[in-house]
Amino acid sequence: MLLMDLFRSYLHQHRLPVTHQREAIAMALFESGHHLSVDDLAELLRARGEHVGKATIYRTLSLLVQADLARELDFSEGFKRYEHQAGEAKHDHLICTGCGKVTRFTRQALDDLQEQIATEAGFAAQSRRLKIYGLCRECLGAAVSGAPQSQRAETASAARAAAVGERG
Repeated sequence: MLLMDLFRSYLHQHRLPVTHQREAIAMALFESGHHLSVDDLAELLRARGEHVGKATIYRTLSLLVQADLARELDFSEGFKRYEHQAGEAKHDHLICTGCGKVTRFTRQALDDLQEQIATEAGFAAQSRRLKIYGLCRECLGAAVSGAPQSQRAETASAARAAAVGERG
């Protein structure tokens, strides 16, 4: 896999050991199409029979970010999430404040607007991070339906659990 080869090469260039644990963490992130927290990765690795401490996960994620193979994301949840980025198209995020679900999206119009603004300012844009906070379709539907507060809380809790399942 190209991403693993790039990671191994980065480790060799920086005279860092290529360990089984580092490879397992990187592979779990590279194979996932989701935004994973350290806890998500730890759970995923445990399910695969890998015994990796959280400190090792944090250190390896830091190396992946430094190697430009992963991005650290902060959705104001009190913890960071990570996604692989090599070969990724530019994308932005919708974050549900009800259940925590994160949805990627792309819009050429945003890319065009970014380029226009940068050009007008004589600026060479290198990256953009757009995060839009609101309610997803499921949480909005529960809120609009006028469901009692307890039922809305149950719906949000179920949606949050589903979002965690999607990430891992």
